[in-house]
Amino acid sequence: MLLEDYRAAVDAAETSETLWVLLRDYFRDTEVRRLSYIHLPPLGAPDDRRIEAEADGFPTTLVERYIADRLYRDNPILALAQRRAEPVYWDEAEKIALTPRETAFIAEFHKIGLQYGVGIPVFGPDGRRGQYGLGFVDGVRRLAPAVLNDYRLACQVGHLRYCALIRPTLGPLPALSERETEVLAWVARGKSNGLIGEILGISPNTVDAHLRRIYLKLGVFDRLSAAVRGIGVGLIHTGS
Repeated sequence: MLLEDYRAAVDAAETSETLWVLLRDYFRDTEVRRLSYIHLPPLGAPDDRRIEAEADGFPTTLVERYIADRLYRDNPILALAQRRAEPVYWDEAEKIALTPRETAFIAEFHKIGLQYGVGIPVFGPDGRRGQYGLGFVDGVRRLAPAVLNDYRLACQVGHLRYCALIRPTLGPLPALSERETEVLAWVARGKSNGLIGEILGISPNTVDAHLRRIYLKLGVFDRLSAAVRGIGVGLIHTGS
């Protein structure tokens, strides 16, 4: 499947199952033998404890354990690619200092013949990250730069569409007023009630009253939880 045809089909996809089928079709007859995808919701989001994953060509028992036993926490390829925000070839992760659990993860990969491939990090709205794993056919260790760029685009397009499809399942955003949103944004920047009052031209007591309403609407009980929830659901952005 051509990249442009794939992009058009992804934009029209109505289910995550369709997205996965399209991805497999796109990589058919390429250097890619195995495919995986993991969605990493942001801390504070309604689904922040629900890690979703898909895989094709990987041992079923490994895939089941990856989620059930949260092995993704020990995957140095995932960690390195997310930290760099760049693709990481699987064997590159072996060249960095690894924890004992990460070393064990790599050893298990090798045991079942998974040595060469690439992890492609993807990024979505409100901090919704993810990663695709592309395992290569025998004899392939690296991709041509232009090919890797196309594969990165294909993965990013798929991830963004997935984020759009799951958005309606997360429920409506908490309804904060404009002033409450401002207060929460400054809380997330670590400002005290006194400093927030000076910035917004209101009293610390008024800031405190806004915070109590914010806690109630977000279902939290402290400043840190409110900030995390506000960022996780997309109400505020620390870079804005």
